[in-house]
Amino acid sequence: MSPRQDVSWNQRHRLGQIRSEADAGVYRPHHPSVTLRIRGALRTAALERAWLRLQKRHPVIRCGFDLEDFTWRLDTPAAASGIVLVDSTAAETESSAVARMERLVDAPFDFERGPLARLVLLRRPEEDLFALVLDHLVADFWSLDLLMSDLTTLYADELGLAAEPLPPVSLPYPEQVRQQNAHLESADGIRALNTLAAALRAVGPIPTTRFEGFSGKSRAGYDRTGLVRAAFGTGLTSAVFACARGYRVTPWTLIHAAVHRALYALSDQQSVGTMLMTANRESTAVHQTVGFLASKVVVATQRDDQADTAAFLRGFQRAMMNALDFTAIPWPRLIAHMEPDALGCHAQVPYVSFNPQNSTMRRWLGGWEFTGCESEPLDLAGSTPDAAVVVSLTEVEGDIAVSLYHRTDWYPAEAVERLWRATERTLREWVREAGTVDGAP
Repeated sequence: MSPRQDVSWNQRHRLGQIRSEADAGVYRPHHPSVTLRIRGALRTAALERAWLRLQKRHPVIRCGFDLEDFTWRLDTPAAASGIVLVDSTAAETESSAVARMERLVDAPFDFERGPLARLVLLRRPEEDLFALVLDHLVADFWSLDLLMSDLTTLYADELGLAAEPLPPVSLPYPEQVRQQNAHLESADGIRALNTLAAALRAVGPIPTTRFEGFSGKSRAGYDRTGLVRAAFGTGLTSAVFACARGYRVTPWTLIHAAVHRALYALSDQQSVGTMLMTANRESTAVHQTVGFLASKVVVATQRDDQADTAAFLRGFQRAMMNALDFTAIPWPRLIAHMEPDALGCHAQVPYVSFNPQNSTMRRWLGGWEFTGCESEPLDLAGSTPDAAVVVSLTEVEGDIAVSLYHRTDWYPAEAVERLWRATERTLREWVREAGTVDGAP
């Protein structure tokens, strides 16, 4: 049995949010999840046996936390839990069944005693609604892919079918946390933290971004959010990819740079910082690790209205590489160093987050199959964003789908639409300069 240990900085930040919410009588679920529609002969008993085996393979999803001293209760894991099995009624409509799944996904976990994961199955006459749900304390989206891959493999094994043995977990999450904490407390870790903080003096760890259409409000409620959707179209997508090759950057870097250019066009800010999500899975040792390893880095640029496209992109690429050089410093550790009062709190200033998902990153959107069944994604409401605006890009079938999640107290839909029009206009200008598209709107 593992002893208790100190939490990671990611966990410390999340636990602080949980404790402050509890003190305020507020509940905000932050649950990475896989939600599917499954059609076919899904064997519930075999699925439950596979689920029990999965929890034993990854015991961190059964362990709670001490909310007073922020230690991880690895010494007292909860017993493996069965499936949350719900049968639909004859009178239940499609929309009411989906609404019930949303409630089951959002239901609170026992943060102190665990477990911090559940498997939900709502059985309907023509299909099963499936959800694998975890709290962010113990999992990120990479973890979801691992758990689903393991679960479908174990399910096939429980059916008595040939299945590949599961790969070993080289570095369990608690050991990864111990190693990370030791590095951050070392001379090298402290030196890296100080260097990063100095580089971000102009924008800070949570870069305030106020562009045209900002409401001016000091706070934003989490229960008031909006979503603006757009799409590149196959023509612009192809042109952006070609333009990016010409400038020797990735398409996602080109689009991210265009967001920065648009923010300068829509504001008088002399510096802009945006958040970029990172998986932090470069080492093969953590490829099979279930845990909250994902983090954010701050990409910070300075206004230069005289820079041509090539110069602007070179500067943005340097800013991107500088940010990625410091992925070993978790974002909450940077917050604690630069703005300690913001640690363990939801954002009190409007910031912009950039979250690209290329085709190889989208397996968790329904790319797994249970033997003998067909599945497709089940769209649920999802978690409320912490950022004022989240620019989420998804590569799919030669196109790029754009989802702009926004907190409406800070930015109404019209302002977010204006931001995206400015971004797309910038991209069209760049690809026209490069001769890869005619630039027509």
